[in-house]
Amino acid sequence: MTEITSEQIAAQLSPLKLGEDRELIHWQHRDQQRLAAQFLAEQARRTLSLLSYDLAPAVYDQPPFLEAVKQLAIRSPLTEIRILLQNNERVQKQGHRLLELARRLTSKIEIRRPHADYLNYLENFLVVDATGYIHQKAYNQSEGEICFNGKLQATKQQTLFNEIWECSEADSALRRLYL
Repeated sequence: MTEITSEQIAAQLSPLKLGEDRELIHWQHRDQQRLAAQFLAEQARRTLSLLSYDLAPAVYDQPPFLEAVKQLAIRSPLTEIRILLQNNERVQKQGHRLLELARRLTSKIEIRRPHADYLNYLENFLVVDATGYIHQKAYNQSEGEICFNGKLQATKQQTLFNEIWECSEADSALRRLYL
């Protein structure tokens, strides 16, 4: 079996357009998830919602993704970037550049901890402009699906995200203390 390369993955994903390409892609490599997150964030115009167990550093702590999120945050006063982080232990111990970006852009990027009822929710997902998404059935699995124009599924995930968000709270453990 031939190993798929990052270049092959990029060639598959880079032509896809948010809101246009309906192809459902089943990913089985972290590189697919990482590049899809980057390309979706680069094409986002208004919203980015992320439900993640631990902010998967191999996906969300990568310079191209972080730059895309930063550009989205500064592009418009209407931009909304919301992150639900289920487990902050790794982020606290090892750091994470997405957390640092959120600390610099506090009016644009908000990170919350879900209510206890959702802390063990297995699924992780990223939804962009309620149109494109990455869905992972369990945070500890290296497979899921990507769609750049899956409004029905994206809307379902965004609705769930909003439900969890409404009963979540700011994670005081992630706040930086200035002494």
